[in-house]
Amino acid sequence: MPDTCDLCGLPLGRSKVEELIGEKTLHFCCPGCRQVFLILSAERGSVPAGFNETELYRVCSESGIISNGPSNGSSKGQKGPVAPAIGSEADLPALDLRLRLEGMWCPACAWLIEELLRRTPGVREPHVSFFSDGVQMKYLPHVISPVEITSRVARLGYRASQPSEDRSDASGRHDLLTRLGVSAILSANVMMVSCALYFGFFRDLSSAVIAYFSYPLLALATPVVFYGGFPILWKAASGLKYGKTSMDTLIAMGVLAAYFYSVVQMARGSIQLYFDTACMLVSLVLAGKFIEAWARQRVSAGIAELHGLAYQKVRLEKESREEWVSVDEVKPGDRFVVRSKERVPVDGRIEQGRGLIDESILTGESRPLHKGSGEDVMAGSFLKDGELVLTATRAGSESSLRQMVSLVMDALDRKVPVELLADRITAYFVPAVLLIAAVAALFLSVRHVPADEVLLRSLTVLLISCPCALGIATPLVKVAMLGIGRSKGLLVRDPGALERAKDIDLLIFDKTGTVTEGNFSLQKVVTEGFPEEEVLSRLAALELGSSHFLAREIVLRARQSGIDICEAERVKEVRGRGVKGIIRNDKVVIGNRSFMAEHEMALRAMFDDAATNWQRQGMTVLFFGWEREVKGILVFGDLVKKGVAGLVDRLRDLGVAVWLVSGDAKETTAAVAASVGIGEYRGQMLPVEKAHLVVSLQRAGHKVGMIGDGLNDAAALAQADVALACGVRADLIRETSDIAILTGDPGRVLDVLDLSQLTTRTIRQNLLFAFLYNVTAIPLAVTGMLNPLIAVTAMFGSSFTVIGNALRITWMKQPRRPADQRREVAEAAVGEIA
Repeated sequence: MPDTCDLCGLPLGRSKVEELIGEKTLHFCCPGCRQVFLILSAERGSVPAGFNETELYRVCSESGIISNGPSNGSSKGQKGPVAPAIGSEADLPALDLRLRLEGMWCPACAWLIEELLRRTPGVREPHVSFFSDGVQMKYLPHVISPVEITSRVARLGYRASQPSEDRSDASGRHDLLTRLGVSAILSANVMMVSCALYFGFFRDLSSAVIAYFSYPLLALATPVVFYGGFPILWKAASGLKYGKTSMDTLIAMGVLAAYFYSVVQMARGSIQLYFDTACMLVSLVLAGKFIEAWARQRVSAGIAELHGLAYQKVRLEKESREEWVSVDEVKPGDRFVVRSKERVPVDGRIEQGRGLIDESILTGESRPLHKGSGEDVMAGSFLKDGELVLTATRAGSESSLRQMVSLVMDALDRKVPVELLADRITAYFVPAVLLIAAVAALFLSVRHVPADEVLLRSLTVLLISCPCALGIATPLVKVAMLGIGRSKGLLVRDPGALERAKDIDLLIFDKTGTVTEGNFSLQKVVTEGFPEEEVLSRLAALELGSSHFLAREIVLRARQSGIDICEAERVKEVRGRGVKGIIRNDKVVIGNRSFMAEHEMALRAMFDDAATNWQRQGMTVLFFGWEREVKGILVFGDLVKKGVAGLVDRLRDLGVAVWLVSGDAKETTAAVAASVGIGEYRGQMLPVEKAHLVVSLQRAGHKVGMIGDGLNDAAALAQADVALACGVRADLIRETSDIAILTGDPGRVLDVLDLSQLTTRTIRQNLLFAFLYNVTAIPLAVTGMLNPLIAVTAMFGSSFTVIGNALRITWMKQPRRPADQRREVAEAAVGEIA
């Protein structure tokens, strides 16, 4: 073991901070040096020359994160002059960190942890989600390490762990169930003994008899309060330590007030004991948390299942043997095997075999598909029958399934406006309740109300005002909606979009790939004086490097026909318009009418008329030419998706106007619009022009939804009030949609509107109930019409009502239409979509 730090050169002393880099173990004098080393060596694998002159090293030296050793000019072990920091800490690189949290009891716990992390040096943008039991943040590794972050969270009474660790909730649920079982059994005995003691209110009992009942009550209640209620007491104390209050603060104060008041009364020989209240409060809290945990698991079951599928083992094919590896070890090009009744672990293309594949867990489409050689298969698909040998098209860590999981977790962490409002109310609610209880106690004391009654009413105010129902009213519904959407093939990226979708009064459809199948094929080559082989040879040379679907069709036809493709020079593609280049010293151009006119390609009447006739039949036409003249046209065919015409009619019934836009020719767009019953359309539009159209409609007062293929519609999707990508199956992270319809069926937009209506209605119901409950309950508690036992029962009754209302929507097989829609229309829509 060396004597000095591998970064700053100072003596190691007793430091045990080390890091395994490759096969070499490096030693550091402090955690700061280790983290700085990891950042400096991240790209090269070793510390670069002159590292002590970098901005990162200077800032760390100035802040004291690392010491100034010999490497920056001072004598060994002594602090030398500190170089001024360049820039600010905000300019330094921050790393992403996602942690799993255990032990959160209510949304107030999430708020408390988030506040703690927000005030922790080195932590940026913490977002704690109660319902996903996770926290996402950025952190500066030279300031704080993940271990230090988890330790800081643990001081509040919560357990944080890395996602890569075994993070099963079984141990947490087992602990909760054990505490609940012990507390419930002992509380039942406390209640029985208390019933006997209650006879003292009707007849005189001797001090010996009172003591005979009091001491067993103390013995039974103590483990309930301090063992069963330990998580509550610990979290309340930890919160107060950091100057924060939560639901646990109210419960802990109520439990301890009832317990210690009873101890004092017992010492006086009084029968005014409230051990039963303290015990039942703890037992009901634990029971409520157990039910809440079950409800959270119930509404997020589908999301958890999706997460589990993203971390499977892969059966790699290596020479003459098979080897099981982690999905993260798979690289593009690796061959792997999937057998009958197994899940496809990563995105792949079938090399050998044919099978019946079920993609319902990803797309919501229940009908399995037969797939064979050359076809792509998504990670998470289930092979019902057959055996496949596939080639990975993506790294395991970048599979479409892993991207879906990432987007779902981001959606869970993202708070909708109503949820943010509830969080702000909750933050002020607990101090307000404490103030109300204190003012009520002072007022009652001034009115000469007995001290026992003052304590009883103040305790009741604390217990009945717990903001549990308010805190879970919105998040639980949000999680349920994400789960329902996922089961229907809807990937909700922005939960706020579900709130906005109900207000849409105009929906813009992109034509290609949304209204039509998007499976273009080259139907005809119209030219004069040139063989088709020569035309395709030249055009394929221009289109070889293009990713456009029409370009792929041209190259495919040329290759299928065995045509030798020419060599092209200075090829330039103008997105949405065409391609040009030099072939055999001729300037060759292919594109739409305006692109040909821009390059001064003369258009003969025969080609112009032929193109117009084909476009009126709904075909897509491209022009091509050289020698400053159009030499012919290419005719591509596409089919309109089934059910689109009926979808347009149903949207009109819902009061939603429908438009059609396309980069295709105006005649083609008009033909497709007429075939599906759309009156408003715009053809030959560039991507930026689609975005301008959305802006103009919004300025006219419309709430605009846009549904496209998620690729060349990015600008319009980003501008729309609600953006829906139809048929997105890969590169999900790069899309700009709020909601992705994975099946490619535009009819699923009806499901989006259903979910929006149902989500908004359920959230409003929950918030209204939570608000009315607190407004009604607090005055009743102050006036003495309730006692602590009734208060705690009513408190959790309100939470259970909110939970039940959220669970109710998960039991629905299909979201319902608004009440003013006819039942038969709804049933027809459901049948067609399914």
